[in-house]
Amino acid sequence: MTPPLTYIPVVDKSSDNALLWTFLSHYKWSLGAGIIPRLAYSGFSFSQPFLVGRVLDFTAEPRGPNSQNIAYALIVAYAIVYIGISLSFSVYQHKTYRLLTLFRGSIIALVFDKSLRINSLAIENAEAITLMSADIDRIGSSMTLVHEIYASFIDGALAIYLLYRLLGISVVPPIIWIIVCLLIGLPLAKAAGNAQIPWLEAIEDRLAATANVLGAMKAIKSTGLTDIVSSRVGNLRRAEIRASLRHRVLVIFSAVISFASTALAPVLGFATYILLDKGNESLGLTEGIAFAALSAFELLDGPMVVAIDGFEHIQTVINSFRRIQEYLLSEERADYRTPLEVVRPSSRPRVSRYQIYDGNTTLDGSPKSNLLDLEFEVIVEEASASYAPEEEPVLQNLSFQIPRGQITMIFGPVGSGKSTLLKLLLGEMPYATGSVATGFTRAAYCPQSPWSTWGTVRSNVVGMSLWDEKWYNTVVSACALTEDFKELTNGDQTATGAQGSGLSGGQKMRLSFARALYSKNPVMILDDVLTGLDRATERHIIDAVFGPNGLLEKLNSTILLTTNSAHHLSFANHFIFLEGGEIVRKGPVDSLPVVVDDVLEKVMSQPAAATSRPEPEIPEVAQDSLKELELLRSGHDTEDIQIYAYYASIAGWWTIAVYLLGCVTFVFGMTFPSVWLQWWVNANADHPNDRVGYWLGGFGALAIVTIIGCALADTIFNMVVLPKTGIKFHELLLSTTMQARTSFLTTTDAGTTLNRFSQDLELIDNDLPQSIDETVSQFLSVIVSAVFVFVGSGYVIAVLPLCLIALGLIQVYYLRTSRQLRLLDIEAKAPLFSQFLETVSGVTCIRAYGWSQEYMEQNYTALNRSQKPYYLLWCIQRWLTLVLDLLNAGVATLVVALATCLQGGSTGFLGVALFNIVIFSSTLQGFVTAWTHVETALGAINRIRSFIFNVENENQEGEVGTVPDDWPQRGGIVFEDISASYEVSLGPVLKDITFAIQPGEKVAICGRTGSGKSSLISTILRMLEIESGIITIDDIDISTIPRQQVRSRLNTFSQETFLLHGSVRENIDPLETASDERSIEVLRAVGIWDHFESRDGLDGDVEEEKLSHGQRQLFCLARAIIKPGRILIIDEATSSMDSETDELMQRVLRKEFEGRTVIAIAHKLHTVLDFDRVILLEKGRIVETGNPQELLETETSAFRALYKSLDEDVQ
Repeated sequence: MTPPLTYIPVVDKSSDNALLWTFLSHYKWSLGAGIIPRLAYSGFSFSQPFLVGRVLDFTAEPRGPNSQNIAYALIVAYAIVYIGISLSFSVYQHKTYRLLTLFRGSIIALVFDKSLRINSLAIENAEAITLMSADIDRIGSSMTLVHEIYASFIDGALAIYLLYRLLGISVVPPIIWIIVCLLIGLPLAKAAGNAQIPWLEAIEDRLAATANVLGAMKAIKSTGLTDIVSSRVGNLRRAEIRASLRHRVLVIFSAVISFASTALAPVLGFATYILLDKGNESLGLTEGIAFAALSAFELLDGPMVVAIDGFEHIQTVINSFRRIQEYLLSEERADYRTPLEVVRPSSRPRVSRYQIYDGNTTLDGSPKSNLLDLEFEVIVEEASASYAPEEEPVLQNLSFQIPRGQITMIFGPVGSGKSTLLKLLLGEMPYATGSVATGFTRAAYCPQSPWSTWGTVRSNVVGMSLWDEKWYNTVVSACALTEDFKELTNGDQTATGAQGSGLSGGQKMRLSFARALYSKNPVMILDDVLTGLDRATERHIIDAVFGPNGLLEKLNSTILLTTNSAHHLSFANHFIFLEGGEIVRKGPVDSLPVVVDDVLEKVMSQPAAATSRPEPEIPEVAQDSLKELELLRSGHDTEDIQIYAYYASIAGWWTIAVYLLGCVTFVFGMTFPSVWLQWWVNANADHPNDRVGYWLGGFGALAIVTIIGCALADTIFNMVVLPKTGIKFHELLLSTTMQARTSFLTTTDAGTTLNRFSQDLELIDNDLPQSIDETVSQFLSVIVSAVFVFVGSGYVIAVLPLCLIALGLIQVYYLRTSRQLRLLDIEAKAPLFSQFLETVSGVTCIRAYGWSQEYMEQNYTALNRSQKPYYLLWCIQRWLTLVLDLLNAGVATLVVALATCLQGGSTGFLGVALFNIVIFSSTLQGFVTAWTHVETALGAINRIRSFIFNVENENQEGEVGTVPDDWPQRGGIVFEDISASYEVSLGPVLKDITFAIQPGEKVAICGRTGSGKSSLISTILRMLEIESGIITIDDIDISTIPRQQVRSRLNTFSQETFLLHGSVRENIDPLETASDERSIEVLRAVGIWDHFESRDGLDGDVEEEKLSHGQRQLFCLARAIIKPGRILIIDEATSSMDSETDELMQRVLRKEFEGRTVIAIAHKLHTVLDFDRVILLEKGRIVETGNPQELLETETSAFRALYKSLDEDVQ
């Protein structure tokens, strides 16, 4: 279904519409395939007025010898024309939707390909997502009129010609009126198309914030920011609705002008005809002329509507293609690195990275170096780098060399530029000067924030490398993951969750490291991969990976490793010490005792950071990767009438009632004129030109009624229903997501959830308004036209039961198939969103590994899978149109057969019947087309409804208590016989926990991996289910309080950072309780105010500040300091800090939280020796509690044993 990605040369890429013209040129044959059937459709359609007039004249004439032959000829002609209409319409529509499918496939492939090549610092999650959802949907809905645009001019000219033949010069006034309406409507339509640009930009802002939130749900919940985040995202949604206001107003005016042109045109035409004919002694309006002209006006209706609406759609297509073109032409990654010719390992002398140096060696290859015979993997000379050309360089005048096959360690304080230097070597810094020469184009890269893909643990390790079971087991063992896999429900087949949310921080980092090792890449760039490990695990990895007999020695890889721990220098060959973006010192590690200075002395003298590895935060639930599919199917059998009722309840029943009143008024004004005209011509036949003012006035009044009904219905739906339902559906989605159980959030793909916030809401906002408006009005018109046809043609009513049976069978068959295809379409789209999200977040890793082509092929596979149900859904809709058109052809032929063959029948209401057959044909096609679009939007509503009703809310009955505004006032915490679990079916992870923390007491939670430390913290934060026992804070049972209220009153500071979408001020003080002076004071206290002050201060966008991981951690510490509260919970917050920054954080914490209750998970045991108490956990139970100093002095103390096992010096 998806053509191969091709690039067609364009004369001028700077042209605003270069991409659009490229697409039209490339798919010209697919575009042209629909021209002939569309012209045939026009030809068959414009045969109808001739047939109507001829049949009416024939039935009014006395029967002659050739009457029977004429009757047969008319019957055959009707059959041919209406079968021709059915076939030609279906064929050209099929060609149109096939073209749309081709466009969709190519655009998604182009956007994804660009996402793999774009500058990693400029890429935005939401931009690519918006392009592949909102923009493609707008192009799709607008391109359905691609053949109608040119055909409208042909149809309009033919209609005017027919009217001229029937009415003569009387056609001039209605044509002038139509031209006036066009001159008013076309600028409105163009403005409506352009008004979508700010709307799409607002959608991008909301989706960017939403994607950010979905990737950090655990951090948001634990820090109590749920309500604030919901409010911020909700405000973005309301801003988006406001941004669409101008577009909706212009659409209403365009619609009113459009229908005013066609509603008043027949009035002006008949009025002029009568005035001009009044002086003649004729019969005035005859039935043949009247209904033939009315049919011609009806055929003129379509072209005029298309001329105005189509102009808006053209502008929409142009604007969306321009947005896509802007993205495709945006700045790409500029790999400024130059290739460095080096001797390959097989042809150079083997040099062990563990050889002993004499202490006189320098890294830069001076005459004293004994490494002159070694090839270099990297040579950097006077390089500087910045994020923007106008900004100060973050790296300045760097010159160094990296020998091949050696370990070079880069270290320095937080914000010194370590991670930025690695990106420089990967060619990922957008602006760089100097010379960077590398001997590699691919490298195994482990970023400081581990990148995880949606899939299993095994798939995250293997990546795009070939499967090698023996090597896989070796790598898993070397990275100390074997025991972790045993703890997971499905071992290495366990789903990792959205962005690895089902794993702990340490597990995600070791998975990332394992991926690098498994790739066997000759160059590995590792950003702080030894963070958060206990000493035993760290030693295991160092021995198994970095040691003399480790995996890296066997691979003979070049290693660049950043670290915050000076003791890691022991297994490195060379070092680079960074501070403030400059190299302070570099050289072989063994030269340190010789060249040591004050800076290095400070680093080397810091105690080694003894840590305990974070335990798994959230246990995996078996087969939870299937939850989303089950969730989708759970709402699959919901009857459409229930979904309509649900939508109406959201919009408001009275609002819907007023809207339906407008629709009924509109349809009445559109359809009743044919009856009024029949009465008029019948009266005129008896009394020529009598009471002309009465009949003409009534005819004009019906036209005014049409315009009023149109304005009322469109205004109510666009200005009341759409904003109300748009905001409400988003609120329900957001509320359900934010209040979902933790296990659901960690086992549901973020791309699937984001699909609801993008694709589903886009269908409700953009497709549904016009589609449901057309569906309701066309449905009412079809009903009225059918009644007129059967009533006006007498005996035809006998076949009504057969028609109803046929319609029932068609409906059953179609709905059963379309529902299945809708479900398949939704299921197939979710992987595309997921892949976009994980690709954008990990594009640096993908390019470093050299996996761009593999990911592109993966995208082709997912796209082709998505294209199939997308295309088949259009096909089944075209089938429905064809079947109903053929049914209409049968009824039309039967009406003419009875009218022409039965003797003695007066024309009666035959004119009404024949005219309504013309209307019935076009309205039936319009109804089916609009209904199929409503069906798609209906699927989105049902999907949201199923999500809202089926996702389990974490809040339980009884959690409705209220607490004072200043709770907790003291900060006392009591656990009484607590047993808790993540899921009741999995059994408790905490058992019989009992202890009390006094107000102002500082307590450390200690224990080995899996002992239950994080589980205990999660229980306080109500992220675990309490099976038995009571937790009270200041004598209030927290199980009776809403969970968000508990979290918001506690102050949590964890390793996982989350920055809100907005300014520094909004992030540092989301509760708006502190002054700017206080915010600056706290930022200065944690050492990062200088970073913001040199830019835009508190008004700067926090996402544009390019904070390092450590700086983000310090920023979140500042946020915790500003937040009021008596209880501070610290969850592995300082495990990735360098010694100097850790010391700063510990000092700030003790000063700012003096007198408050502090509960800390202790990873660096020496940092909690001054705490009042430690609680030691083992297998979910408390094994020891007491003062840390006293416990260290007790020979039999379990805490003392743990302390000694982590190589801490017991004083």
